Amino acid sequence: MRIATWNVNSLKARLEKVEWWLERATPDVLLLQETKLSDELTPVLPFSMAGYELLHHGEGRWNGAAHGSRGGVAHGGRGRGERDGGRAAEGRGAGAAMCPSNRPGA
Repeated sequence: MRIATWNVNSLKARLEKVEWWLERATPDVLLLQETKLSDELTPVLPFSMAGYELLHHGEGRWNGAAHGSRGGVAHGGRGRGERDGGRAAEGRGAGAAMCPSNRPGA
């Protein structure tokens, strides 16, 4: 199983690079941090076209985390409590539990 993680520092700004990279690297599971998007503005279609189901948790502008899997994503939950601030996206993909997160100072 190939698992990749990437702090994209704005998925909107880096979407073209992420798409290019996914085409070449073809990870089974993708974990993204610092998407800086709200759930409603997350570009799900490009990931779906590349064969990934995506779970995203973000409040927009700051933070944001996403978990994508070629084998589908079992939605475990979004965040880690009310003070999460869009820093984690819990789920299961490719038979493994995953939780991409951004924890400054942790």
